Amino acid sequence: MLTLRTRGRRWLAAAIAATLVASLAAVLLKPVLERAVRERIESAAVRHGMVVRIGSVRVGLWPFLRLTGFDLDLGHGARLHADLIAATYPGRLRLSVRTAQLSGPAGLTVGSPATAWYVAGGKNLQLTLFEPQSGLSIRQLADAAGSGWNVEARALDIGHLFDVRREGSPILDGGIANGRVNLRTSADAHRFHIDIGARGARFGALAEASGDDIKLGDPTDVTLRFDGVWQSAERTIKIPQVHGTLAGADLSGSITLHMDDDPSAELALGVQRLEFGRMLGAAGLALPESLGVVPGGSELGTAKIEVRVRGRLAEPAALEVKQEIEFKPPRQMPAAISRLRGDFVFRPDEGTGPKGPINVSPSSPDFIAFSEVPPLFVRTLLLAEDAGFYGHSGIDLRELPAALLTNLSRGGAARGASTITQQLAKNLFLSRDKEVGRKLQELAITFLLESALGKDRILEIYLNIIEWGPNLRGLRPAARHYFDCEPQALTPAQMAFLVAIIPGPIKYQRSLARGTPGPGLRLLIDNLLTKLRSVEAISEEEYQRALSEIIVIAGGRQPG
Repeated sequence: MLTLRTRGRRWLAAAIAATLVASLAAVLLKPVLERAVRERIESAAVRHGMVVRIGSVRVGLWPFLRLTGFDLDLGHGARLHADLIAATYPGRLRLSVRTAQLSGPAGLTVGSPATAWYVAGGKNLQLTLFEPQSGLSIRQLADAAGSGWNVEARALDIGHLFDVRREGSPILDGGIANGRVNLRTSADAHRFHIDIGARGARFGALAEASGDDIKLGDPTDVTLRFDGVWQSAERTIKIPQVHGTLAGADLSGSITLHMDDDPSAELALGVQRLEFGRMLGAAGLALPESLGVVPGGSELGTAKIEVRVRGRLAEPAALEVKQEIEFKPPRQMPAAISRLRGDFVFRPDEGTGPKGPINVSPSSPDFIAFSEVPPLFVRTLLLAEDAGFYGHSGIDLRELPAALLTNLSRGGAARGASTITQQLAKNLFLSRDKEVGRKLQELAITFLLESALGKDRILEIYLNIIEWGPNLRGLRPAARHYFDCEPQALTPAQMAFLVAIIPGPIKYQRSLARGTPGPGLRLLIDNLLTKLRSVEAISEEEYQRALSEIIVIAGGRQPG
């Protein structure tokens, strides 16, 4: 018994001594370990083309590693920040992250208040989320064929886990997600496989709201599935097939991008059964009350759209674009659309034109029937604003890729792609902002206008309500104001003038201060006349006469 007690005392003394030695060694080696950890993290980031900054590194007993003020610059405007990263080992390695945020371009952020992960593996690292919920795993893959990552979600409540915002405003509640993302890298290619879906997702990026009152759209199911490859030697991205669903619409397509010295693209997009009411609801948008849609009524018609784009990106105007669009109108047309078939009163509430009511009716002295509009004026208008007007169903996607690429290259809205029917939809029912949401509303109204009205009626309304200057709307008042004549008496040069100022009727007023168009506006007018001559809408004699005609605004003074 005495021997056992003696041995116990010796064991306890040895344990205490070992603990003291270990504690002393930890205290002495702590700065060295902390410096080594920092250097290893920083060098690993550099090897992957990133930059990391860490406020402090602490090595201890619990947690055995603690990083505060962690910032990782991922490049291309992306940055990952975490207030705290701590590692513990209660029989299994755990990683806790507090107040993490991923920041990207265009003010996009993805934040998460607190998460905890199990960490396993050496060469093939695996992270498994267990707090505040399970359902997400991230695995690093490495073998003789290459390396990669696999991300898998199972019944993951994205809205509970991540806070997605743009410029500080929430834009997404991702719903319940299932699916996987696989990335594989080899010597000559990067391959990716995406197969994900979400139930009850809600979007707010297109919602009309201000301040903190952000309205998310109606819940909708979303799926996305595609395989693709980036071939580094050829600098080519190929996605042979894309399949997806959004707000009940079936999406399909393919993408091939050649990113060499002369970039080119081959794109295809198909949308089956696009329900405009449902799509607007999912985007958090509502049609204007002036449209006369019954509250709760969402049927605005359905569309089938097929688009193919092919060509060199350096020549946007030469892109080959093919489109097929079929629209099925709703069983009952909105009241505000139906009334446009007959006489109606237009009450503009924006712009610098008259705010008083405009009577679009033969009973008004300012009204001009389409049959009274000079055919040459119509030809000039269509050449400038919508060359394919009589051939499309309201939208002309053939102009859209070129407009987007031109605007992107110039860094602004240098070129538009709106048809005359889209312009009419905006003038009659919508605000002048250029948000994507407004364009989606415009698209729905455009198809309704096309299905309810004939082309000539659309042009007739357009020519009677559009703005032509301060306190000036309609073709007949414009002809009287600028040239003191009726539209039928306009010369080709005067017609070209009236059409040329349609995109900026207020902007061009300064050019008219001396009673005649300035050089810039005159160039636009002459270009229009050249187009008329190229399609033989005017003879060579008429063309030369129009080029030499001095355009004098009524009340202005002809240059001497």
